[in-house]
Amino acid sequence: MEPAASGRPAEPPAVATGPLPADPARGPDPVAPAGGTSLGDVAVLVQGANRKMLHDDGKGCLDELDKLKALDPKLESTLVVIRAQCEMLAGRCQAGKAALLDYYVREINLSPEVAKTSVESIASMRCRGGDETDRDRLLRALRELTDGAYMSTRSDCAANVELVKRLLPKVPPNGPDDSQVNSAPKALFHTAAACLARAGDCKAAFRVYRDEFPKTGMDKLSEKDRSSMIEKSFRSGIERCKDAAL
Repeated sequence: MEPAASGRPAEPPAVATGPLPADPARGPDPVAPAGGTSLGDVAVLVQGANRKMLHDDGKGCLDELDKLKALDPKLESTLVVIRAQCEMLAGRCQAGKAALLDYYVREINLSPEVAKTSVESIASMRCRGGDETDRDRLLRALRELTDGAYMSTRSDCAANVELVKRLLPKVPPNGPDDSQVNSAPKALFHTAAACLARAGDCKAAFRVYRDEFPKTGMDKLSEKDRSSMIEKSFRSGIERCKDAAL
């Protein structure tokens, strides 16, 4: 590095910086607003839409996006991912899924198979009533049971167990790679029990564990031995209920 005229080393050349790449699941950050639109107004609307989406307010989120669209349609069109999820929350699950699938394939360059799996994962968090299919409802119930089993204390464990049991016979898997549906019958006994146990209901947890426990290999056991084995498995596998009265 050449010394400056003052005798001090010259400052290193400036390095161009910019924002980190956008999270593909969130979509791209909006570009600068057009015309006389205030950047502050845009930021408030984007923040409001995102906040309402995260609070399950689909209609409020869409209202914010529509206000933004009136200010700058081109800018609003970059927020496909947020709008798609808000459509799901507002009861238009199929339209939201279609828009998100198209975005992931066209803009993120995901394969259709990977894109569909990603879209179904997001739909299981965002779809609410409206035009949900039986598969949409099943995947949502399974996701909520998993959330209740391993992350959050929920009050809807029993309702989701009944929904899964009712919908599983109606929803065939989409082939051998459809792990969500293919594995559900085998995993229900443990996931459902763990959800109920986290919610503090060990008696209900044991009932569903016992009722949904896989029957394979149990036919040669006496009823007493079968019951003893299931209870032992329950107490060792559902840690929160290991000492609970059943």
